[in-house]
Amino acid sequence: MVPALYLGIPAVISVGFTKSRIWDICRKYGCTSFSLLGGMMMGIFSEPEKIDDADNPVRLIISAGTPLAVWKAFEKRFGVFIHEWYGAVEGGFAHKPPGVGPVGSFGKPLDGVMEMRVVKDDDSECKPFEIGEIVCRTIGQKTEVRYFGKADASEKKTRGGWLRSGDMGHRDENGWFFFDFRKGGGLRRAGDFIQPDHVEAAFAKYKDITDVCVYGIPAASGAPGESDLVSAVVLTEGSTLDVPGLHLHCRALLDGNSIPSYLQVVDAIPKTASEKNLDRFLKDDFSKNADNVYGLGN
Repeated sequence: MVPALYLGIPAVISVGFTKSRIWDICRKYGCTSFSLLGGMMMGIFSEPEKIDDADNPVRLIISAGTPLAVWKAFEKRFGVFIHEWYGAVEGGFAHKPPGVGPVGSFGKPLDGVMEMRVVKDDDSECKPFEIGEIVCRTIGQKTEVRYFGKADASEKKTRGGWLRSGDMGHRDENGWFFFDFRKGGGLRRAGDFIQPDHVEAAFAKYKDITDVCVYGIPAASGAPGESDLVSAVVLTEGSTLDVPGLHLHCRALLDGNSIPSYLQVVDAIPKTASEKNLDRFLKDDFSKNADNVYGLGN
């Protein structure tokens, strides 16, 4: 909205996000760019493919949180380029224009304006490809955050003069930054760390699924820190669940350790205002013996 006001060009404001009508809206109004947050891109990608997917006026999508698993396929399918960015309300900014840097990276901070690092718990800097917390600060300015009535939280957020993002990530040997998971999050199964977006991308490609959320529940083995995977899915209208067919689909696209143990069929995936999946509500409703839960196996 701000760029449109600044440049004096038309903008279209929607009452709410609609993954099924987004391209029709862009065609109607001739939109050449739009912005996405959170889980919006996976939602759009999970819509059934149409022969005219790439027949649209959009050239550039400005996105925060593009899943690596669908990045290239999304650009090819819809005939667009993705400009990825990273930031928070409290501060910090990095971006990656199309055709610059590796796919999957959210970019680099603004040169000469911001500093960004990946650090360990003791604040020492991580080596390339080593996962740690992403921290940043504006050059020449005091890093300060004030949460109303929460002095301790405010101080912890800016400990040592760096803004603590709470995001776990890494950088490569050329200084490109990557998001991995939220601090305290991440799914581990049989010793492997599982990237939910890779699993979700496989389910999103299945013809009878229109939305998906992959999350973890405590492992039946009882192993500390281990999870069994659950894939909550929304079926396309009029379709029925074919568990054997879906299992074969998953085996063709995923390694055995990434195939969820359970399927949870729901009417809708709970979302935040920015379309991020709210898996805590799905966890609350999950029961191995529920009528809407099916064993998928691996």
